Formats: sequence, C-alpha cells, structure tokens
Amino acid sequence: MENAIAIVGMDCKFPGANNLDEYWEILKNGECVIKDSIDDSDDKNFVNKAFSLDNIDKFDAKFFNISKRDAEYMDPQQRLMLESAWKAVENAGYNTKNITEKTGVFIGSGISSYLVHNVIPSLKNNGISLDKVMSQAFHGNSSDYISSRISYSMNLTGPSLTVQTACSSSLTALHMACRSLLTYECDMALCGGVSVNAAQGKGYRYVKNEIYSQSGHCLPFSEDADGTIFSGGLGTIVLRRLEDAIENNDYIYAVIRGSAINNDGSEKMSYTAPSETGQTSVILDALAFGDISPESISYIEAHGTGTSMGDQIEVASFKRIFEHSGNEVKLGSVKGNIGHALAAAGIASLVKTVLCLEKKHLCPSLYNNQENHQFGLSGSNLNLVSDFEEWENKDYPLRACIGSLGMGGSNAYVVLEEYNRKPVECLKIKEDRTIKFLKLSAKSENSLKQMKKALYQYLLENAVDDQVLNLIYNFQRETFSCRTLIYYQDRKELLDKLKEDNVEDDTSIFEQADNTQEILDIGKRMDIETSEIIQICKAIKNSWEEGIDIQFEQTVPSTVMKQPLPGYFFEHKSFWMQPESEEIIEAAETSSSKEETAISQEEVKLEYYVKEVWTNYLGVDEEDFSTDFFELGGNSIIAYQMLADIEEHFNIELDVEDMLENPTVDHMTSIIQKLLV
Repeated sequence: MENAIAIVGMDCKFPGANNLDEYWEILKNGECVIKDSIDDSDDKNFVNKAFSLDNIDKFDAKFFNISKRDAEYMDPQQRLMLESAWKAVENAGYNTKNITEKTGVFIGSGISSYLVHNVIPSLKNNGISLDKVMSQAFHGNSSDYISSRISYSMNLTGPSLTVQTACSSSLTALHMACRSLLTYECDMALCGGVSVNAAQGKGYRYVKNEIYSQSGHCLPFSEDADGTIFSGGLGTIVLRRLEDAIENNDYIYAVIRGSAINNDGSEKMSYTAPSETGQTSVILDALAFGDISPESISYIEAHGTGTSMGDQIEVASFKRIFEHSGNEVKLGSVKGNIGHALAAAGIASLVKTVLCLEKKHLCPSLYNNQENHQFGLSGSNLNLVSDFEEWENKDYPLRACIGSLGMGGSNAYVVLEEYNRKPVECLKIKEDRTIKFLKLSAKSENSLKQMKKALYQYLLENAVDDQVLNLIYNFQRETFSCRTLIYYQDRKELLDKLKEDNVEDDTSIFEQADNTQEILDIGKRMDIETSEIIQICKAIKNSWEEGIDIQFEQTVPSTVMKQPLPGYFFEHKSFWMQPESEEIIEAAETSSSKEETAISQEEVKLEYYVKEVWTNYLGVDEEDFSTDFFELGGNSIIAYQMLADIEEHFNIELDVEDMLENPTVDHMTSIIQKLLV
C-alpha cells in the first residue's frame, strides 16, 4: 500500500479512563462518564455537570529528572504528555536507547489554564513577583514547549512541533506527522493531543444560542441534542511507515491510508460557523490521497459535538460523499461518552476507532436512540450506531473516516484501515523446560514492585509466548538501577516468582564483576549437573541485580512479532500550586525583597541562606541538600537565576562555572565563604 502509515503504539487518558483498556470498557458499554460538578449555584441557568480527568496533579518528576519546584510550575499538560509519550513508546516495543531512527514529535495542544488559575494567583498570594520566576513559569506553561520537552527528555532528534488549530489540533498534528514520515524527514513519529483544564470539575452557565448544553448531556446527531460540554484528555500514538513496521515485526494496530487538512475560507455564514463545502473537500482529499473509494468506507467517527448547526452540516457533507455509495455507513461520535476534549478531541476519536478496528466491533454512539429527523438520516444509508455490534464489510477491508473540525474553519480528516496479521507473525504458545530469563528494572523499588504485579496480572489473563517476553523485556526495555532478574522453566514458575513480594534472596557462588563472563561461559557447557545450572542462574541474577551489565545473546526468531505488554510504573507525587494556599510554595516566601531581608553580612547564616536558594528554585527537602544540583533537576537557566540571587544578596560576583564545578550546597557555601573573606 503506497503512502500507508502504521500505528504501532498507543496510550491515552480521558475522563473515566486512565489507559486503553479502561477507555475501551467505557466505549463498548456505551457509558457517559459525566459527573455532578464540584460547585453549585442558585442561578437557574447554572448546569452542575462536568467531565474530569483523574489525578492531574500527579507526576513522577524524579523519573524525568525535573526538580520539585519546576514540576510545581509546570502545566499538567506538559507533565501528562511526558508520561504518555514514554508509555506509547514502550507500548510499541521500543525505548529511548534503541530508537536509532530520527524520531519526530507532533503534538496538538490547548492553551495553558494552569498559569492563570494556579501559578499567578499562588505567587501573588505569597508575595512573590512573577518576574522572579518568569523563566520557570514560562517554559513550564507555554504550549510551544510541549513537543520539545518530550524530544529533550527522550533524546528524540526528528522534527518537534506543537500544533494549535483549536479542536482539530491533534488530527492536524497527525497529518503533519504522516507527511514527515512519507518525505523521510523522520523515520518514526510520536503524535497526539492534549487539553487539560486546571480548574476542571466545575459546572457552567448555560447561555441561549451558544454551544453549551442546557441539559448537561452531549448527544451528537440526536433529536434531544441541545449543545456540547467541554472536557479534556490526552493521547499519544507511535507511527512508522508501513513497510518499515512490517520489516521490524512491529505490532500494528491499524493503518493510516490517507489524511488531509484544509480551511473553510470565507464562503460561509460567519467566522465561527462550519462549512459543508470545506468539510466535503477535506474528506475527498483524504480519500484521494490513499486512493480509497467512498463505497469502501463502512464507518465514520464524526466530530459530532451535539450542536444543531454543526451536526447538520457534518451530515450534509457525509451525504454528498457517501449517500450513493450503495453500502451502509455507520456513524458515531465519542463526545457522547467523554464530552468535547477540545485540542485532544481528534486523538480521542482516532484511538476509539483504532480500538474498534482491532477488535472488529463498533461501539454505541449515545443519542438516546432518537436521531434528529431534520438531518435526513432516516431512509439513507447513513445509520447511527445504537449498540455494541460486530463490524463487518464483505466487499472491502474495514475502513473508517475520522474527522476533527476546528472553530475558524481548520478541518482535518484521516482514513483508517484494519491490519490483518499474517499467521506466520503469530507464534503458538508452547511449553518447554529450558531455563529462561526475564529482566525488570525501574528507578525506584516501589515502581519495580508495581511492575511485577502488573505483569503477573497480565500473564494471568493473556497467553504470551516466552520468546515475546524475551524480546520485549530483555532487549526492548530500558535498564534502570533498581533491578530484578527472574529465571524460570515454565509459565507456572514465572507466575510464582512474579507473585512474590521479593524474588528469593539467592546466595551467589560468584560475586565479583570479573567472574561474570566465566559464569556465562559455564552456561554453554553440556556436561554440568542441574544443581550447577541453578547456581549459574543465581550468579547471573545476582550479578545483574548488583548493576553489572550482562549482554544476553539475542536468539529471538525473526518471525516473533512485538506485542504490547505492561510497561513502566510511574511513582506519582502531587505537584500543584494552590491559588488559595501557601502550603505548596511556602519555602519560596523567604525570597522577599532586598529591603525586607537587609541584614548585615556578619549576621547572615551562610549555609542556611544557600539552602533557602536551593529550596526556592528546586523545591528540595533537607535530605536532598547533599545531592548534585543537576541530579535534582537543575539546568543552566535555573543556575543563572540562583547565582543572580546569591550575587545580589552578598554583593559578590560568581560565574556559572562555580555552579558547574561545585554543584552541592556545601561546595557552593564554601565558594561564597572564600569570596566574603
């Protein structure tokens, strides 16, 4: 298939769903996950309904080497996308160390509400000038830096773009990623979208003739539809050219056959109004790019916001293209389930459709089983999906169109096709008694423990070939300092060892690094007893867990296909600047004006002040003062800011080299002391 792009990895987080499995449960069960709002009002037009994401304040800052203070200043959109990008890459069977291709990052993003709702009010309440922390606040909250933050954290060297076209941002980002792959600008791409409202969970005031729903329900294409409800979410997918994905035995969720973007221009009712002509054109362009005939499309995941004008114009464009195709076309919109996710709306629709293709089932679209008769769907070949049903098309592969429309006329459409894996790519599960190894590692003991639990649960519910486990965990996962190596002969033994809180504490007969190669060489002999083999396994296990890098020979057959398996468990902590509380940034209030802290140098407790500076800019605790500045998440910009404070306070001159060469509190205190003498 010419110009085809494979989707090889995915991750998502939407209201009511923190991962792909939870998202699928919502979709197939036809759930609406809206909740009562956290606020209320006597206003008769107040609607006490809202969609919310779980734990938007949580983040594993240490994993990404980001200081506590930087994490607090950082918009949850950046934090959540960092974790999502990592998960998607692992889901694809890769890691940042073995991605040798040029990998691009294309993210559609909403504006930062965290800066306005949290950061600025919190600083104001604590008497801290925004100018003093402008760099941290700006880089942490500007949407411009979402993609480049991912590229930097994961060492990705391809194009890195943040896209903003309102509600079509994430599908526009996907379109740009596909073009970048097809022009060989990059060889792998992460793309997706994010929209997170820091003040989520609050209701809204209904205003007549605006797009908000009066009833508090989003019912696309329904007779009962009266508007939309905004929500949030995020999703990341990993893309490769189809031929490269097949050659590398990637797990292919679905294939992108075509995509297109355009703008309505001015030939429409108003700037904010949609255009039937513009939408018709972009759908035809997406089909033409993949040389796909309209009659082969059997499902449309529409933008479908539940607004009368928007839905009606969408249906009109569908009818112009598909009404005379002769085949039934099913129609749906995920916004009835999770609301309108704004900049992430397109990726929400895309991930839904990919899951439907993979599982060959369509999910119900929530419309109260009352389609809007004004749209003319009755009697046409366009039918809303009312139940969870098998997806069939006798004449063509399963194909779908996914649309996303940005206010102002920026339209994006994608054509997806199922991918049927060849039998040779799937191995039959066979039991043998040879000794096998499984490596797991993390940056903390708790993360490692949780990863063991997740893999144990997954293997209880899913049959996975040992060769797939070997490929993914021994060769496709990054190695960290907290480690466990499990050796086993059969599935039962593997499950037993994964279930244990602590894998057995073996006493190794070889404890020195110099003996590692001898251990591996002994393993190649055929004349050794079983007891000796066990001792060898224990020695290899202990050596690897103590930090010795052991290179296992990669004996995985070339026919073994990657498979999505449980990945890293992030150890979350809350990083949240409270507008009405001093708790989060109480340490920063020591950075008062020069007039307020004008104390003679003789009275200054030097080390105490340096610790205050470390705390203000890095958010560290007492036990972190002996840790290297850069290990705490420090960078050159923070270093310059800290040095400027110290210089002003003590009326001395410091060079950034002083920080680079003396990156701890004790060392910096010593340097300052010498300058003060």
